Amino acid sequence: MVKALAALILGLCFALSALAATAEKKQPDWVKLTPEQQQILAPLAGDWNTLDERPRKKWLLLAKRYPKMKPDEQQRLQTQMKDWAKLTPEQRRVARENFKKLAKQPPEKREAVKKNWHEYQKQKQGSAKSAPPAPAAPIADAAAPPLAPASPPR
Repeated sequence: MVKALAALILGLCFALSALAATAEKKQPDWVKLTPEQQQILAPLAGDWNTLDERPRKKWLLLAKRYPKMKPDEQQRLQTQMKDWAKLTPEQRRVARENFKKLAKQPPEKREAVKKNWHEYQKQKQGSAKSAPPAPAAPIADAAAPPLAPASPPR
């Protein structure tokens, strides 16, 4: 019994030390990024050092995958980063909420939202190419008109 309890305590100590070691890994500040990372993540340069660890990690993972992306995917990601950087903190909060609500919808509803968004983008391109992105409005419920999927979370 004592040996089992000692083994359990020892195991918990190892698990907690491993957890602490991974939790302490701080994502680098802007100046510590490689030139390639800085080039890819350039639209986020002004906000980078104010981002929390989790969003930095997500952006760094995207930057790592970036060279393997097709040119149209790279362009889309650059556009999304630029649009995200232009948003106010409140607009970003609303966009995150919309993204979470959309993720909870059934796949067919998400596809309908994507379709409507693409149609909207085509119409918008013809009318005003230089207009800044419109702020995202909160999704009231499942019956609400579809909104654009949000950029990756901050």
